[in-house]
Amino acid sequence: MNAADIMEWIAVVRRHPLSVLCGIIFVVCGIISWLTYDDMKGLELERNQLSQDGDLMVATLITGPSVRTELETIREVTRRLDDNLVVEDNLAENLWYFYKIEQLSKAHLSELHQLNPLMPDSRSLYRRIPYSLTVTGTYEQTGAFLYAIETGPRLANIASVNFRRTEPDSPSLRLEVNLELLGKK
Repeated sequence: MNAADIMEWIAVVRRHPLSVLCGIIFVVCGIISWLTYDDMKGLELERNQLSQDGDLMVATLITGPSVRTELETIREVTRRLDDNLVVEDNLAENLWYFYKIEQLSKAHLSELHQLNPLMPDSRSLYRRIPYSLTVTGTYEQTGAFLYAIETGPRLANIASVNFRRTEPDSPSLRLEVNLELLGKK
């Protein structure tokens, strides 16, 4: 391109300014359209992701009250469990738990020992506190005692149970139980 060609282009622009302006606008709009189309693919993917997130949020909001109710129920159960944990050093209260069961079941608690706990697991949130006890009474009384331990407010893991008659022809039974109660660390 030399100076004469440039002068010729300038003359064309002066003679047809509207056509040149329309041509420039056409080229600029074409470039913008090409850039916008390229960005639209990325925006479409982002819109789809946000739409899915919105759908999940709506689903969560619809079940929100039931989730909150379940969370409150779980907190209440956890609070009740924590309130009923055994404190290892509080021997009188720990033993009184079994004497209350004795009163309710009408069985006779002849032996009750809180044993030394095993070494606690460092990862465990709770401690297992072992007990050994012997109960005498009728089948209904000893069964009621065992049932009260199983369904009582304190979490018990019954390790062994032994039923036997105190005398061959007697209705009296002897119940020997080894168990662990869940306690605070």
